Amino acid sequence: MANSAQSAESGGDVPFPHLADRDGAAETGFAPEVDLHEHAGVDGDLIELGPDTHIAAFVTEVAGGRAWFDALLDCIRDWEAPREIVEGREYVYLIEQEAFDWLLLAERICDAAPAGLLPGHEVEALLVEETPPEALSEPEFQERLGTPKYWAHLNFLYGVRVEQALHLAMERVLQKERSGLSFSHQRDELDADVFGRVYGARQSDLLREYRAANNREHADPERIEHAEWQAFTYWLFRRRLERQDPARVASDTRQGLDMLYELEAARQRRRRRRAVLNEQPVAESDVIDGVLVGVG
Repeated sequence: MANSAQSAESGGDVPFPHLADRDGAAETGFAPEVDLHEHAGVDGDLIELGPDTHIAAFVTEVAGGRAWFDALLDCIRDWEAPREIVEGREYVYLIEQEAFDWLLLAERICDAAPAGLLPGHEVEALLVEETPPEALSEPEFQERLGTPKYWAHLNFLYGVRVEQALHLAMERVLQKERSGLSFSHQRDELDADVFGRVYGARQSDLLREYRAANNREHADPERIEHAEWQAFTYWLFRRRLERQDPARVASDTRQGLDMLYELEAARQRRRRRRAVLNEQPVAESDVIDGVLVGVG
């Protein structure tokens, strides 16, 4: 699969995502939202085929000899549940009913497969390094996911990935302004300044605003779970779009994209270095009594 950020850099900008009006809803390929804290599972009246059905079909196809990644993409395309609670963990695949975290859904499906069915190194490469076993162009990826889910994926790319990269880019700017202040030194102060610079308010105040707007005032003020952090980040993205002038939005988004390109380039360099090291033969001088040892 072609990385969307890479495609933007090499082949023009990635088309900006389709965001729904606040009073409307984007077409995403998922079923309507349900309250999982009131229902132990997903309402069968809203979803024709539940998660267990899709996972069973995925397992059956892979066990029958189909390539696992090919079967995975079909499972993701057909998946309808926007979120689940599985063994106490809440999986939020569709944030704000418009931003799709497809890798989280891929993790959920792969984790549910029987042990030994999937090639562990390929699954790890996909979920950790975001490297699929076969490359797909963006048009091919869009076709495999289906257009609604693909656009929801772009919403997630811009609204979560690029927004988080924007935070890192602003940290770098502040670090330079402070003449090399370490990331670990005065962390709370630095976070406050990053959010103040980007959004005009402190992170703690923004989190309280987000929780009040989403009926989450009961949440622990000293702790935020991963799913909520992703949703909070997407909320910040929407807030920035609504409150900043278009030129500022474009400038900040470009900073985030540039940082995302830089992070991706660094990850590819690490991947190439590992590949080179894995291909190097072990010299006899590096082995003592059959044990590989560090030399030099």
